[in-house]
Amino acid sequence: MANDEITVHTEKLYGRFSAAVRIEHLTLLLSFTILGITGLIQKYPNNVVSDLIFAALGGITNVRLIHHIAAVVLLLLSAYHVIAVLYKLYVQRRAMTMLPGMSDVTDALDVVRYNLGLTKEHPKLPRYNFGEKFEYWALIWGTLVMAVTGFMLWNPILTTQILPGQFIPAAKAAHGGEAVLAVLAILVWHLYNVHIKMFNKSIFTGKMSRHQMEEEHALELAQIDAGLKRPLPAAEAQRRRERLFLPVAVLLAAISLLAIYWFVTYETTAIATVPPQEVEVFTPLTPTPVPSSTVDNNQLGAPIPHPIEGQEQCSICHGPNGVQPYPADHVERPDESCQVCHSPGASAETGASEPIAAGIPHAVVGREQCSLCHGDSASLVPMPTGHIQPVEDQTCTLCHQPVAGAGAVEMASARAIPHPIEGDAYQDCTTCHGADKMKPFPVNHASFPADSCTGCHQPAPVAADATATPEAGGEAAPAAGPKPIPHPIEGEAYQDCTTCHGADKMKPYPENHASFSPDSCTSCHQPAAGGETPEATVEATTAATPEAAGAATAEPAGGGSGPQPIPHSIVEAAYQDCTACHGTGKLKPYPPSHEVFPNATCAGCHQPKPEQ
Repeated sequence: MANDEITVHTEKLYGRFSAAVRIEHLTLLLSFTILGITGLIQKYPNNVVSDLIFAALGGITNVRLIHHIAAVVLLLLSAYHVIAVLYKLYVQRRAMTMLPGMSDVTDALDVVRYNLGLTKEHPKLPRYNFGEKFEYWALIWGTLVMAVTGFMLWNPILTTQILPGQFIPAAKAAHGGEAVLAVLAILVWHLYNVHIKMFNKSIFTGKMSRHQMEEEHALELAQIDAGLKRPLPAAEAQRRRERLFLPVAVLLAAISLLAIYWFVTYETTAIATVPPQEVEVFTPLTPTPVPSSTVDNNQLGAPIPHPIEGQEQCSICHGPNGVQPYPADHVERPDESCQVCHSPGASAETGASEPIAAGIPHAVVGREQCSLCHGDSASLVPMPTGHIQPVEDQTCTLCHQPVAGAGAVEMASARAIPHPIEGDAYQDCTTCHGADKMKPFPVNHASFPADSCTGCHQPAPVAADATATPEAGGEAAPAAGPKPIPHPIEGEAYQDCTTCHGADKMKPYPENHASFSPDSCTSCHQPAAGGETPEATVEATTAATPEAAGAATAEPAGGGSGPQPIPHSIVEAAYQDCTACHGTGKLKPYPPSHEVFPNATCAGCHQPKPEQ
């Protein structure tokens, strides 16, 4: 705002602050004062003055609410101040008079020398002297610290998701310490310099007398008198820059409002004030006298129904989460104190007590890791709820023991393996057995490692001729095993099984075979026994050369499931290209499934009749 001279009773007044700046300062004054009062009484709640203010404001809940409202006002004021400063710098081209520099250091030293009497001349200070700049930037710094630490205290859950928990008490200490520093700075520095040393009313009236200008801002006064004061730009230039600045200002204001809304509403963690409750005064009971004779421990507590040797850690089974929890009033009692009241019953001492836990129906040698099969609800045979951790594997046999004969038999629930397990193809059971594999295993087997399968499953016993079915309890190997190959597998035409077998080939394989590589087919599938083609196919299918085709018949046996013989010679040059006569739209069309085969592979399956 231009510093026009105004004459009032022959005293010249100089314009210093606009109405907008004065309103901004008044809002800051009110919000800062409220924050200081409501914050300090929370920092020092046991002080007498704090008690009086708490009572006057209606309790801690109201104090917190008032403190938060004042904090929101300060945040809104900060956002406005940033936009207002940008407007003055960009649109009005104001000088950055609040920016500190080396001249402020020399001015401060000169003022010290003047106050000590080392010089008679008071230094000429600019529009904003070093003290005012120091207060301004201290306010900026303090607001940033209070905003960051206040956010951490207002949203502790979010804070601890990003930073360690120690940052919350650190933020509380920094927030309270900065508050004390800010209040003391206002009461000591600002109050003295502005209102006591020389009562400066310009922040309320907007104007300053010449005497005050000479005392506080002599350098600016000299510039005004010399006509060197920087004028505002032309109105048209300001309007042109305003058109560019307003959209940016609106965007900044919207972002600030959203950020403040998020600041305030992200989480609610304050504990509601609980009114005091009336409680009954504790009166200790008078101990009941007991006879001086020895008291039988069995009369003080239930007898222990099992031997205690090797089972001295009572809390494993009788803790709050154990199989047989003890009463609530036994919590935190050490294991060593249990036998003060409880002792083994007569049957437990002789070892003739009834079993206290189910017997193990299988051998335990090699199966010491009970949790492998007996764990949570996803396990093969889940343990009861009371057995969930911290029960450890080595404690299971304290209560559970193998039943008679269990050490000599296998588990009846394990199915037999219908194929051999020797060879590289069978080293990893999950190649064929899994959730989405060819032979899925049960859902509760998903947690078992591949090398643990043979702990329960073994190949079914077979007869001497290796063709009999497994013994009882196993599965029939021939029915469950892989199908035999109805043709020989020698020769180049049979090196790649996917030439004829695939999802869209002449002989599709099952969908669950799609993940297998061609070189793994013979790990499970082999030509029929003795190298002969099954009766359902034609001997001609095994003929890879004209000599081998001598035994082929004119028509395929078994209903025509084999390849058709060639009814002519294939020696002459006219017959070198089969697709000359055979193909879609040709003289002798071949089946649609043959379209993917190259011309050179035809003789791999088809050969001339013997008489040709």
